[in-house]
Amino acid sequence: MIHLVTDSTAYLPPEIKAQYNIHTISLKICVGGQTFDEDGGITKDEFYRLLAKVETAPTTSQPSAGEFEALYRQLVQNGDEVISVHISEGLSGTVPNARAAAQQIAPDRITVVDSRTTSIGLLILVTAAGEALVAGKTKAQVLAMLERMVGECVAFFTVEDLAYLHKGGRINTASRFLGTLLNIKPILYLHEGKIEALDKTRTTSRARQRVLDEVVRAMGQRPVRASVAHIQAREAAEEMAAQARQRLNCQAVYISEVGPAIGSHTGPGLIGLSACPVGEDGF
Repeated sequence: MIHLVTDSTAYLPPEIKAQYNIHTISLKICVGGQTFDEDGGITKDEFYRLLAKVETAPTTSQPSAGEFEALYRQLVQNGDEVISVHISEGLSGTVPNARAAAQQIAPDRITVVDSRTTSIGLLILVTAAGEALVAGKTKAQVLAMLERMVGECVAFFTVEDLAYLHKGGRINTASRFLGTLLNIKPILYLHEGKIEALDKTRTTSRARQRVLDEVVRAMGQRPVRASVAHIQAREAAEEMAAQARQRLNCQAVYISEVGPAIGSHTGPGLIGLSACPVGEDGF
């Protein structure tokens, strides 16, 4: 049997986790002097209420190698194998800890994949892997599929306030926008596993339109899986999903609300769109 593992930043809908028996290991969030597991330790609504009140910016941390070891040991005890797909190493120390644990437990049976993305991009990769495993694909076939998807997946997003990303050190090109943080809506994207600034507009509506335009430009009319992310902006996310269905050749569209580990660095109001071409094998 091949087990599929990811981390809490995939923000998988419960039905997808259950359908493909996906194991999730949680990042940690420290806010208001308290530390929580992102997955099950604090709800999104509770966290964003706290975020609005605290003066000190929240901090996040990756799962420890020991936590990965405990999970991997349980999964491989009967000779089973593991595919473990995680948040970009450029954004978190999760992948190095997972690899260290795999090396300790069963390096020949546990493969750790750096998704070079997170949130909605990670959701697309993990869901496709789950579908492929259910369809009977081998571990080698699923890993080859993931390698292709990591190279082809795009993710663009916009935030209401760039200051969260700047304070958290999660954006490489924030300096190009400094001095106008309160007057712009940035268009951001994931490039080589890190967040980069693409452009800026003066209004939220224009920024969200640009996000969609950039994904359409990247994908063309190839069949794609698409995913929309939001933070406390469900209506806007549903509108983005509807526009994506109109302008992209979508085989699937997911909507996911981003949780604390990513939301602490972006703040409320985030809207993002990720897409990945469907391969010749249908995955």
